[in-house]
Amino acid sequence: MPLFASDFFLALAQVAIGFVAFSTIAVVLREVVRAPFDAYQTLLVRFVIECGLAATFYALLPVLLALVGFAAPVLWRLSSGALGVFGVLAPFHYIRRRRRAKPGPMPTRAVWITVVTALVDMALWLNALTPTLRWSVGPYAVGVMWLLLQAGVILILAFSEFLRKGDPEV
Repeated sequence: MPLFASDFFLALAQVAIGFVAFSTIAVVLREVVRAPFDAYQTLLVRFVIECGLAATFYALLPVLLALVGFAAPVLWRLSSGALGVFGVLAPFHYIRRRRRAKPGPMPTRAVWITVVTALVDMALWLNALTPTLRWSVGPYAVGVMWLLLQAGVILILAFSEFLRKGDPEV
């Protein structure tokens, strides 16, 4: 693995942990003022934390595989396949949890994030299974970056949800 790629992934892992830390601090502060999150707010915070932890894991995975001794094509195929599996399963899991937390139609932002995730997944699967993308770092880097970016987008677009006090009857 080229040095710039490992530096990129290690820096991305640090940024992802920052997202996780910020979300955790938000939860603690809400608990301190005795205003716990409702089910939907909890779902949003969990989404941001899970994306941050997943981005950290997937940013460190190719560095670990390179240290173990995998050659670049195999390394990017394995990493892309692993992230591709996560990218297929995670949206279904989120949709199921969202329907339990807040019944009704999905917000437009969630639909767009799911569509972009599907496009990123296609690139990851092409990178993992075919020589079309030459088993390169590019699609994988975009995939890991998208994991973190979607958490940031949700955090920014749903910020008003975090400021709203939860309804104790819900």
